[in-house]
Amino acid sequence: VGKVEFAIKVAEKKAGQTFLSTFLKGIAANFLVCVGVWQATCAEEVAGKVLALFFPITAFVASGFDHCIANQFFFPVGMFLGADISIGNMFYKLLAATLGNVLGGGIFVGAVYWYCFEEMSHSQHLKRKIRVGASARKRASTMLRSSLAWRK
Repeated sequence: VGKVEFAIKVAEKKAGQTFLSTFLKGIAANFLVCVGVWQATCAEEVAGKVLALFFPITAFVASGFDHCIANQFFFPVGMFLGADISIGNMFYKLLAATLGNVLGGGIFVGAVYWYCFEEMSHSQHLKRKIRVGASARKRASTMLRSSLAWRK
């Protein structure tokens, strides 16, 4: 199969999926992309950043998941080369992929990390308050003892 036929086949296959299928594949796609970006952000060395991105992105591409940005390339290229895809179907499938991407990346990765780190910062704040409170009570009891000892 030549390059032109392959591009048409990919575009038509993506356009032929159901809304639910595109939506679910969109969740998985952006979940993997966001996990890769998050891992690369955490890595300190360039090699670590490359490896952190490589495996999740490779899994996303090899699995054929639907990412709205990738589909914004596949659909028009296929249409320009002769794929039988209507403009309405293209936007319908882009909407499904976009909604799935928002859920997969924004909720399943972003909101989970936000919740975890918010809980950690909240517990650290409580620990600081407990420590400050304990040291303030200790100072107060020491001052009280010294003032009582002075009166005797």
